[in-house]
Amino acid sequence: MERKEEYSADEQMAIGKEIRDGLLTIPAAAEKYGVDYYAARRWYRRYAKDSGLGPKRRGYSGLEARTAPAGIEELESMTRDQLIDEVIKARAEAERAKKGYTVRGGGQGKEFLPLGNPNSR
Repeated sequence: MERKEEYSADEQMAIGKEIRDGLLTIPAAAEKYGVDYYAARRWYRRYAKDSGLGPKRRGYSGLEARTAPAGIEELESMTRDQLIDEVIKARAEAERAKKGYTVRGGGQGKEFLPLGNPNSR
């Protein structure tokens, strides 16, 4: 894009959207549009605020964030009751992991197995 002295509010929002969508980084947008880093960052923040978007999560690339989690097809085919059962099981497993054990089997044959060091509490 042609470098110019001033950008309109709409152009600034469009540049902020490009940054938010992951098409450009803030330094790349600053270089492309001939503005300093802080102006590009300000436009990005203004776009995010005006659009009602929260801060972008760090640690994920755009591609990884857009892909569906593994097993999503299986979950989509479940009924509401089956999904509720899966959530309950997942929460129980998470609580057991916090306490340092897992369960194998069921009913009277249920075994409680420690996770990690058997000498720790």
